[in-house]
Amino acid sequence: MGTQKANPKQLGQEYVQEDEDLIAYKMIQEFEAQVSRMYKDKKMLRQVHTKMHGCVKASFQVEKDLPDNLKVGVFAGVPKNYHAWVRFSNGNTKPQKDRKKDIRGAAIKLLGVPGDKILNDELTAETQDFLLMSTETFFAKTVKELSRLLNAMTSPNFIKSNLFILNPLLWPILRRAIKSKVSCRNPLEIPYWSTQPYQFGQGQAVKYHLRPSPSNNIVVENTTDRDYLRYNLAQTLHDNEAKFDFFVQFQTDAEAMPIEDPTVAWTSQNIKVATLTIHPQVFDSNAQLAYGDNLSFNPWHSLPEHRPLGGFNRVRKRVYEVMSKFRHDKNKLPDVEPKDSADFLHGLNKLNTKVTLDQVVPTKHIIFTTAEVIVDVDKKTAYEFVSSVEELPSWLLKTGPIYGIIKVTKLRGNWAKVGDNRLVERGDSATLVEELISVHHYSNYAYQTTDFSDIFKHFTNKTYGHMWFDTIDDKTRLRWVYIFTYKNLLARIFLSLFAPLFLKKYLQNGLNNAKAFLEE
Repeated sequence: MGTQKANPKQLGQEYVQEDEDLIAYKMIQEFEAQVSRMYKDKKMLRQVHTKMHGCVKASFQVEKDLPDNLKVGVFAGVPKNYHAWVRFSNGNTKPQKDRKKDIRGAAIKLLGVPGDKILNDELTAETQDFLLMSTETFFAKTVKELSRLLNAMTSPNFIKSNLFILNPLLWPILRRAIKSKVSCRNPLEIPYWSTQPYQFGQGQAVKYHLRPSPSNNIVVENTTDRDYLRYNLAQTLHDNEAKFDFFVQFQTDAEAMPIEDPTVAWTSQNIKVATLTIHPQVFDSNAQLAYGDNLSFNPWHSLPEHRPLGGFNRVRKRVYEVMSKFRHDKNKLPDVEPKDSADFLHGLNKLNTKVTLDQVVPTKHIIFTTAEVIVDVDKKTAYEFVSSVEELPSWLLKTGPIYGIIKVTKLRGNWAKVGDNRLVERGDSATLVEELISVHHYSNYAYQTTDFSDIFKHFTNKTYGHMWFDTIDDKTRLRWVYIFTYKNLLARIFLSLFAPLFLKKYLQNGLNNAKAFLEE
């Protein structure tokens, strides 16, 4: 016969480890020293999830007809539709290029949540935070294991901070940490997990899971810019909404689904309890980016029914509170939880409700080049000038062997919606026809070019142009992508030389001219 354990673990039960207070204290000392060195004479940023892609407005709609066992905390009573802030970020302490693999973060702050909260200093705050990451499991088994790694990584000693990978005791955690990092094209298209467990009422524990809807219309301008995740997020939310399903996953086996070891994935069912809807909006102004950076997200901003569980959350409580206060004091900013308001969702962009699909600009078997310029005007002004049929000859001028535009004739429409087209004549009498295939006013538009009358009719049947309008430091970046399809190998060779040597200069000169007109 088998034997039973003398003290089997209990569902929802924490098992406090030794030295947690001392470990938390050491982490705080190391983090304070690290960020003080990094931000000595400038604004202090977070120690983790430092690089923000955007802090956006959303609604968190609790599911109707939840069974009684799910009507807990924010999910109790009549199903509510909470206003929320959602902050998307990269996890790395030192901000880096978005193309590098990283742990991505999605932090949700519900507003207008009644009831006393856990933290004594914020007992009457009306917020509830859910912190999630792009990895289902955490890379450290215990806070002691994590502390050993952080001690090396935050050290001011160059050898210690850069050669800690030679320590074989750290290899298992390093392997798990590397595996946890993911590539990402857009923060709206990947799932997120709480990784750590949380109480759900009395005697129950859950983890949280956030999964994007497959029907979301995701826009990807590019994956090469240093900050492309912000640009792709902004382009997507310009006239699209993004929905996520919010799940709870119950601990059903205290041994197989431990509270204190977040490297173990739980295997129970995910149960949907809410829908997170991120509305169409503009979020990339300097003012809103600063607001998002100054917000504090903490799993202990919580109702007691959703109390964080486990060693990592217990240490988080001490570290997050101290580090948030340290950062806000350094920046001379108040650390205050936001309040809900009736006009929270005012000023959003109009949702694009069209059901037809625009023609897609190809991404394979092409030759392309790009040009860009930053203009000190708003996107609406830049868009209206660059897309104007009448203005095109004034800024797209001869550059090298490529002649400028001397005449544009509208064939159909006013170059404002999909299907509108125009006849373009260059200074060498060559003509071509351009047709809009995608239009998102003040954000981006794309067109296809056909009916070439010059030498290009031998190399290509169709080319594409895509004009993007991005906000950078409250200015507008114009980014022009020009794409060739090619007929054969000879055409491919010719166009692969022509595009970077001549066309790129032509596009860049045109954008420089547009900038001069716009800034006069």
